[in-house]
Amino acid sequence: MQSSEQHSMPPSREITISLAWNPARLSDFGHILQQGFKLRARLGTSIRQVLCDQFGVDHDYLDKRINTIFLDGKAVDDVDSSTIREGSVLALSAAMPGFVGAAFRKGGYYSAMRGAISHVEEASSKAGSEAFFTVKLYNMVTKELGPAFLDSGIWLEWGDLRDFLKDRPADFWEGCTKCEVEGWPVDPGYVLEKHETVNASALVHLTVKPAD
Repeated sequence: MQSSEQHSMPPSREITISLAWNPARLSDFGHILQQGFKLRARLGTSIRQVLCDQFGVDHDYLDKRINTIFLDGKAVDDVDSSTIREGSVLALSAAMPGFVGAAFRKGGYYSAMRGAISHVEEASSKAGSEAFFTVKLYNMVTKELGPAFLDSGIWLEWGDLRDFLKDRPADFWEGCTKCEVEGWPVDPGYVLEKHETVNASALVHLTVKPAD
């Protein structure tokens, strides 16, 4: 791969970065998946409709594997009535241990005791238009759903991606077999070499696909 000076990353508009990665090392991106990434979805639809109908999460997986869900900081019990809105933050987790796990399990025995920390659906918003919301994945859900989201593409602010890449260990890029910026093959180091030309708030569409 070769850097191409004449094809520097745009300073403010959306940036496209595509990586082919050793499938055994997709956990290298676990921090991003836990810290939070953006997805674009239709507004005014339920958690189930967004995850299953728009992003292909299996209904059975949502019902049985994702035991704990937080929407905008509130524990969710009903994925069919809780609505994703522009700017929402959705956190997904498999079962957590002990009393904490039992207390926040969706539809669990202790759900009626949560009171102010449970999600209560407000007036519905207009469905149909698309906007961004944030997803955070925890524990086994990170490992199980993360690769699919990375493969289809996630959105990050450039400043967050830049900081993530700067903090990676020296062997991080050994997992990369192909790197493209704006459709141009480049050396991986090029991504950070040009960071000074990009606004921190610029959106990056990042795809990470398993290498052949």
